[in-house]
Formats: sequence, structure tokens, C-alpha cells
Amino acid sequence: MRTTVLIFIFIINVCPLFGQYSEVGIQFGLSNYVGELSENKMKGEGYGTLIGVFGRYNFTKHLSAKVSLSKGTLSGDDRYAKSVSIKERNLNFRSDILEFAFVGEYNLAPYNIRSKETGVPYLFAGIGVVHFNPQAQMRGSWYDLQPMKTEGVPYSRYTVAVPFGIGMKFNISYKVNFGFEFGARKTFTDYLDDVSGKYIDVIEMRKHHPVVAALAYRTPELTGSFGENPLGTERGNPENQDWYFFGGITVSINLTDKYGLDFDKKYEMFKEHLKKPEKINEDKLKLKQSPDSKQEKKKGKNKFRLFKKKQKMKPFVKKIIDQ
Repeated sequence: MRTTVLIFIFIINVCPLFGQYSEVGIQFGLSNYVGELSENKMKGEGYGTLIGVFGRYNFTKHLSAKVSLSKGTLSGDDRYAKSVSIKERNLNFRSDILEFAFVGEYNLAPYNIRSKETGVPYLFAGIGVVHFNPQAQMRGSWYDLQPMKTEGVPYSRYTVAVPFGIGMKFNISYKVNFGFEFGARKTFTDYLDDVSGKYIDVIEMRKHHPVVAALAYRTPELTGSFGENPLGTERGNPENQDWYFFGGITVSINLTDKYGLDFDKKYEMFKEHLKKPEKINEDKLKLKQSPDSKQEKKKGKNKFRLFKKKQKMKPFVKKIIDQ
């Protein structure tokens, strides 16, 4: 704990020595998942859409921190399975994933918004909080599965995820960045798809909750016969927790000064003239800008001198007149 505090204090004190700037952006692309309803691998049928927003703070040319809010769509269906036994299980799901994540990024080469690099790769890792809501389609209608406890086990629709991955970014200009990013998310739940453990007593469930029983055990829809009660047999594999993946394009805008000089200390000498000038009284400004202002001022001084000379000459003129 003491070491963590010391490292944190060190970062706070060292970071101001480097140029820093922020950026905001959007991400859009594709999402996918790995779990029981994808035979534990990514499948072409499971791709969904991804959209998100993010803010990034660049501490140095190598280190950044990013906060993001992303929404993706996951899905899986046993009808695409190669295994006959899994295909006969006949389960399906879809779920919207809402992820709030905080990650650290490390650029494998210095990233400078004025250097016009062709591209800089980076690695990222962090932590996130995820909301999900698995649904299944039956006879043309969609049902929320979590409240139904199709395996007799309560679970939360929130989980912690560990995002990590790789990306590549390009500085189109000192204001705009463009990039690609792909990341995996390890979750701490096996219920993204509502499938994990064993079958409940479907016959008993049919007496009280026929819809829940029908959604829990869907083999009869495919085979046409109920068969034996599947109580206690495997419905999923609780040893393998679910994963999901986000990948796509990022576009961001640098929140830096007019010329993009905030990042490099070597440009510090050029920043003085960027400061806003102090407000000048309009009358003074007009007087200062007028080409005849100096001549008028000179004339005023001459008139004052002439007036003083006239005042001095008055007694002598009066004496001469009296004589």
C-alpha cells in the first residue's frame, strides 16, 4: 500500500515536467463474444455493432490514460453449431453490452501531434464495469432471461471486466487523430448468454411457470418430442467464463492551444505571443491608431506655449501703450 501511494505521489509530481494535453473522440466498429452459445470461439454470425465515446489524457509522448463509455451488441445461437448435441440444445440469446472503462495506454514509439508520423502502435489494459441483459427469442417474441432464473441460479446483470488489447493511431493534423483498435474483455461472469450450469427440473417448472420451462429446455421445439427430464444434465460449462471483444475505428480531437504547442516544451518560447492582449480603452486605442494623433498633440503643446508667452508679454505691451 505504501509503495502504491509513493508511486502515485511520484507521478503527480513528475507529470507536470512533461507536456500534457487532452483529447475527446468517438469509436465505432464491431463486437463479438465467446461463450457457450458460440462453441467457445468467435463466429461470423455473432458480430454486432459497436459505438462509443472516450476522453484521453496524454501525460507524455508514451503514456496516456483513457476513460470510455461503449455500447455493443452480442448474440449467439445453437443452430450455427457444428456439434449435433449442441445444435439439439437449441438455445439462443442477444444482449446489449454497456461498458464504462478506465485504461492506461503505452505508445510503443513517441507520439507527437506535430511530428506527422505515419503511425504509432500502442498497448492498453485497464478495468471496466459492464451491464448486460440476455434475451431469448421464442415464437416471435423476446424475453428477458435474468429474472426467469432458467437454471435456478440468481445472478447480477452487472459484472467487472478487464479490457486489454492493441491499437494504432495516426496524427492527421495537430488537431485530429485517426486510429484502429482491437480489444478483448475478460469478464467475471458466465451468464452473458444466460447459459452456465445444469438443467433445472423442467417437468416441475412446467406446472408453475411454463414459459420459464420452455425457455430453459428448448430441445422439444427442434425434435418434436419432450423425451426424458434433463434434470441435472449439463446445460453449459461453468468452468469457462464468458469473453467479449470490441474492435473498430477511432477519431479524436486534441484539446490543445491554437497551434498545437501544448505538448512540446521546446515550443514554450513561442507561446508568449499567443496570450490574449489586455483590453485597451477604445478612446486611447483610437488615439494611438490615428496617424495625426502625434501632430495634434504637438499642436496642442505649441498652443499652450504660445498662450504662456502672450501672458508674459501683456504687462510690457500695456506699459508701452500707457506711455
